[in-house]
Amino acid sequence: MKNTKYQLIKAKVNVVGETVKLVADTDKQYERIAGLYVSLPKDELYYGSTLELKIADKEIFPEGFEAKMLACNQAVNPNERFFYFDIDEHIEAAGSHIEGKFTDGRFPFNPFEAYQVILYLKLKNNPKKDECTQ
Repeated sequence: MKNTKYQLIKAKVNVVGETVKLVADTDKQYERIAGLYVSLPKDELYYGSTLELKIADKEIFPEGFEAKMLACNQAVNPNERFFYFDIDEHIEAAGSHIEGKFTDGRFPFNPFEAYQVILYLKLKNNPKKDECTQ
């Protein structure tokens, strides 16, 4: 088994200002959540939008947390796009329940097109000392 897995949680935003739920359980075969990334189809969708997130009933991002704080542009190396948890902060995967709310922050006077929010979770297993990390 690989030491790293990317798990995706998706939700569709259909109207301006809509709040959608992001709900899933993490893969039971992985020990911890090393990082996460929020992907939106257009950069301007981050501004004004918020993400509230709990993992295993532990608050990760409070209500009103701006999605732009978890954003970067395409010039950033894919491995550096993730919000990484501190080394000493163990966010358990192993089937942990994830609950989140994403709220669209678009202004109603802009033309609206439905879009998909994708929350990427970077799941890890701690490799044995003689294994290479992936």
